[in-house]
Amino acid sequence: MNQSLTNPFISVIIRSYNRLKYVIELINRCLRQDYDNFEIIIVDQSDLNHWNKYKTKLFSIDSKVRLIRARPQGSAGARNLGVFVAHGDVVLLMDDDDLPLNNKWISSHAKNYQDPSCIGVSGRYIHEVNETNRYKNKNFAYERCLSYSFFLRGRDFTGIDKIKKPVEWLHGANSSIRRRYVIELGGWYPYVNNFDEHSFCFKLQKVMKKEEYLMFDPEPIVLRRFNIPGGLGKRYLPLSQLLKNQLLFYHRVVAKYYPLRFYSLYPIFNLYSFRYIIRWFRTFSYFDNNFWFKWFHKKNALRLYFFQEFIKYPFLVVHSFFQKRPKWNSPLHISDDIYSEYKQEL
Repeated sequence: MNQSLTNPFISVIIRSYNRLKYVIELINRCLRQDYDNFEIIIVDQSDLNHWNKYKTKLFSIDSKVRLIRARPQGSAGARNLGVFVAHGDVVLLMDDDDLPLNNKWISSHAKNYQDPSCIGVSGRYIHEVNETNRYKNKNFAYERCLSYSFFLRGRDFTGIDKIKKPVEWLHGANSSIRRRYVIELGGWYPYVNNFDEHSFCFKLQKVMKKEEYLMFDPEPIVLRRFNIPGGLGKRYLPLSQLLKNQLLFYHRVVAKYYPLRFYSLYPIFNLYSFRYIIRWFRTFSYFDNNFWFKWFHKKNALRLYFFQEFIKYPFLVVHSFFQKRPKWNSPLHISDDIYSEYKQEL
């Protein structure tokens, strides 16, 4: 069997923004893996002071580490850049707020590529170190794991403990994929601020052969670390920005790959978007920097805040409808002038 199938060279790509402490912890976990055929690429978009700390800290760790400095690219742009400069047959995507829980994380991804029909793998996420199951109905969670709803919202459920294949999409982190597919298809669409992983998976589903598949494997297990400083701060964004991001995704990504469904049900899609973001905000957001929160109890403040944004929402929809969609071509190519690979001076 070809060595690239039995022992593929893997590029672990870590996107980072002002989280040096947590990146170092993540790198050390990677270097203790039972798999040796890999490199680590840090795509750093931090401010200048943080960048200077990166330069002095990371190169003292291991020669496997490559440090790429780029001006802010956003989530998808940083992922594209990491894949573009990678040397691996397979790219393994990771965020700086996630942490592998054992030394088999890389090998658990790699073993699946012994099957040439396996194109990509998403691993398991847990929210607490000793978590066993966080779903009331495990069968319900399994059936919906990494699937799409009718409104093309990616359903997660990656806390299950059972292999599932095929699945319809891959996470933006704790996921691996054969690099050549990313290059050929142009990577992830960088002109959205959320849900960018679907821009690639929509394209991929349309070109995959009948025997090819994406899969979920619970063995590569990762702890999602909430409430750590740094990062993009999505949980602290105001509701208006979250709604804009959702509308941007629908108008620039869903409308491109599923235009008939989107435009024929346009009002329903937009109402669904509002409802979905409201539910997400209630559950996950830490934002409270608004007039209503200063004068009212949280429950009443939320009601008033939601009503305020509902009144403004039609104007956001109209703006999104007429906003021009920037083009993004394939194969993936990134200009040298937006990044540099830092090499330590001897």
